[in-house]
Amino acid sequence: MALIRSLTIHVKPLGDVKDFKDLVDERLDIIKKLVRELGLDVWSYRVVLPPGLPTDYQLRLTQDLCRDDVLLASYHVDASEVRSEDIVSVLTSCERSYITVRLPTTDLIDNVTNLYLKLIKSIDVNDFTRLGISIPDYIVTPYFPLATTYDEGISVALRYVDLFYRYVRGDEEPLIKFILNISRLVSELAGRVGMKFLGFDYSLSPWLSESVVGIIEYLSGIKFAYPGSGYAVKKLNELIGRLSSTLGISNVGFNEVMLPVAEDDLLKERVAEGSVTLKDLTYLCSYCLVGVDMVVLRDDVNLIKGVVKDVFTSSVIKGRVIGVRLIPTNASEGSEVLLKRFGKVPVIKV
Repeated sequence: MALIRSLTIHVKPLGDVKDFKDLVDERLDIIKKLVRELGLDVWSYRVVLPPGLPTDYQLRLTQDLCRDDVLLASYHVDASEVRSEDIVSVLTSCERSYITVRLPTTDLIDNVTNLYLKLIKSIDVNDFTRLGISIPDYIVTPYFPLATTYDEGISVALRYVDLFYRYVRGDEEPLIKFILNISRLVSELAGRVGMKFLGFDYSLSPWLSESVVGIIEYLSGIKFAYPGSGYAVKKLNELIGRLSSTLGISNVGFNEVMLPVAEDDLLKERVAEGSVTLKDLTYLCSYCLVGVDMVVLRDDVNLIKGVVKDVFTSSVIKGRVIGVRLIPTNASEGSEVLLKRFGKVPVIKV
């Protein structure tokens, strides 16, 4: 069943931390009331802060804005300034907080690699699901962990694999009606709360049994990621682009196919059986994926460095922001790691 994956509030801190917290809490309470009144089906609520805030201020905001019912993108830091102790502090002070490390140049890849080296020794494997590397810049999107704020407003991501599957088979009306209805209602909600509707990130992303890989295999007629899969992913991206341009509703973020391994049950199967390797996902980034995401891999620092290098190269080729979210483990390739919320995830083969 299609629904709003994330209703995301992009805000900028003003003045005293307590006053800002009260403002955010008030907005969230009003928004939740309006969601019920308008009959919207919302899977998650999210709050996003801007980059460029002082470290101590970001740490304080992370603690003060932390709520059990909201995901929080509260900490943004450049790779030239990142410190592992601050990352640990953010991750441990709020279990629903997310971090973005901006990697603007290849000169700073060693900084990112060293960060992983230190974090492997100091945080739990689950905490890596809340840390993303944004290459080469920040991006405004409702998708975590890379979400950031430049303008205040509300953005939306969707869970709509079922409707998109019908869309690729030629049944377009249900998907278009769904998006137009969500746009109308969220625009009304945003206006009533005194905020701007920034738009959709039309990216097609999975959630466990709602598999994006299933759609890719339907389009290609082969098992992912056998030769020909890249063509199918590119075709799917073209359909996403066509949908966005046809509807004419504002968009933000990536607007492409997302394949977070831990979040797609069929993709996990393909990784477990060896049909999908780390090389497959890394190379597909160069023309049709938004990043190497939620991948459990060996805690080999040279391997991590290689992935970051290749994804950076893909960003240069595409001329777009691409993300990395890696989950290093000391488990061997082919074994499984149990992640909270995501279940058992195979350690990907290189």
